[in-house]
Amino acid sequence: MDIVTKNLLKTFQTEESLLSDIEESVLFEHFANFCILAKEYSEEFSLENIHTGDGGDMAIDGIAILVNGSLVSNIEEVDDLAKSNKYIEVEFIFVQAKSASNFSGADISNFLFGVRDIFNQTSKMPKNEKVKEKIDLINLIYNKSANFKRGNPNLKLYYVSTGEWQSDHHLTVKIDAETELLKNLNIFKDVVFTPVDATSLQKLYNHAKNSISKTIDFENKVTIPEIKGIKEAYLGILPVTELIKLITDEHETMLRGLFYDNVRDFQGENDVNLEIEKTIQSADKDFFVLLNNGVTIVADSLSKTGNKFSIEGFQVVNGCQTSHVLYNNKDTVTLAMQVPVRIIVSDDDDIKNKIIKATNRQTPVKNEELIALTDFQKSLEQYFVAQPEESRLYYERRSQQYRGSSGIEKMKIVTISSQIRSFSSMFLDESSRATRYYGTLLTSVKNQIFLKNHKPIAYYVSAYANYKLDSMFRRKQIHEKYRPFKYHMLMALRLQLAGKSMPDMSTNKFEKYCEKIQDSLLNNTKSSQSFINVCVLMDKVLKEKKYTPAFAKDDRLTIDIVNAIK
Repeated sequence: MDIVTKNLLKTFQTEESLLSDIEESVLFEHFANFCILAKEYSEEFSLENIHTGDGGDMAIDGIAILVNGSLVSNIEEVDDLAKSNKYIEVEFIFVQAKSASNFSGADISNFLFGVRDIFNQTSKMPKNEKVKEKIDLINLIYNKSANFKRGNPNLKLYYVSTGEWQSDHHLTVKIDAETELLKNLNIFKDVVFTPVDATSLQKLYNHAKNSISKTIDFENKVTIPEIKGIKEAYLGILPVTELIKLITDEHETMLRGLFYDNVRDFQGENDVNLEIEKTIQSADKDFFVLLNNGVTIVADSLSKTGNKFSIEGFQVVNGCQTSHVLYNNKDTVTLAMQVPVRIIVSDDDDIKNKIIKATNRQTPVKNEELIALTDFQKSLEQYFVAQPEESRLYYERRSQQYRGSSGIEKMKIVTISSQIRSFSSMFLDESSRATRYYGTLLTSVKNQIFLKNHKPIAYYVSAYANYKLDSMFRRKQIHEKYRPFKYHMLMALRLQLAGKSMPDMSTNKFEKYCEKIQDSLLNNTKSSQSFINVCVLMDKVLKEKKYTPAFAKDDRLTIDIVNAIK
């Protein structure tokens, strides 16, 4: 392994809080999975949810399943996305990582054979539990093939090595033959094999650590006069092809993290979006610029040379629906099609929040949705950062807000989606539903979370408990069999440490209630013992039942845990 990759591997190990005695081959598998998935998926993800490397891994070290751009780990998330978007668009991503400095034909063949065997209904190869779970999810997705309205799933295969890829003829012929066998299964829209060598891997890692930067040609524009708090701003019309370039990566995959600040997810095939699509596909498509409200982009910085605009650290804060429909119909758009665009450059979060609120008032967005992503989030961010350094977490209000920040353990970064899950589990007894698509979870608890009169300590405590529990799993201080019940364990921890009688969340009594939990969590000895006690409780409740993800979704389990605590 070359010195550059080796040093990146050490940095990655520190940032991900991986064990110091982890085997280098396993560390490299995690590293490869991270680099590949960070290219395909712009939001935060758990390494454990991707990694499959172990005995019975079928020569596959990582499997990721994207449905409608979201990383999924269970069929409930798929159901939620299908219901929300009225279709499912699937990508299967498989990774094999070898730290050896060569591309082995035998290893590549084993990898491709393992992938093919996963989609073989009569497979008899030995499989570990992680691979079995992925196969079950794949099979359930294909059972929903009626929802494949945009075509069959795409299959992306990555073979990672620390060597140099030289397009060896004999190797490429073998790869082409193996991928052709996968295509002949007639269950994929496309099958793409990508070799990743040391140089490519280093670029992928650096790309994952840096903020998104894109360059577009913005010719038809006017400069908005100077406004306090705004560095610069432009109003104009942009060719649709340039907008698509702005919201996609070099592989024409949508950068869905760009819409993190948008107050609503893509709404799928609703009446408005179907009308937009109808216009794009009609003879009147050139009128699109007159019929659409356009897109608003807020950026941290911008540099320009003539009409070339290089935008860095940006978000699409309004125009999520328009952008998605245009992307989904990118093969239909013409060079003549234009879209109204506003580009605003500011480093003032208050001004950014005002822009988000104002631009989204023009469409029916509920007040609680706006609050959830603006005012309350800022107070949480400030509260988290105000904690002592040794127990500090970093609340990420904006996508990749802490990307590239040195010295911050990735596990200490709390995303909005993870906060929703931990808070809902610990204080709203929604642990059985916490693994669902977080947008659906937020909808079900929207009147109970991120309220102005809530005490921020409750959000910090639930997030810190989640962090401590994940740390114990990483250090193997808690058996992996409990991982599917992680959110149940957060609820049980609260019940054991603070009691069943929970005061109203707006009161000072509730703050004292949360302090009981916090005091235990901040003491490493007490914290570890508290989670061990939770494991004992889980054993008591589960008894002879299987420790499976499916059982973790049973609402009766929540009731059983509450009843088991005296």
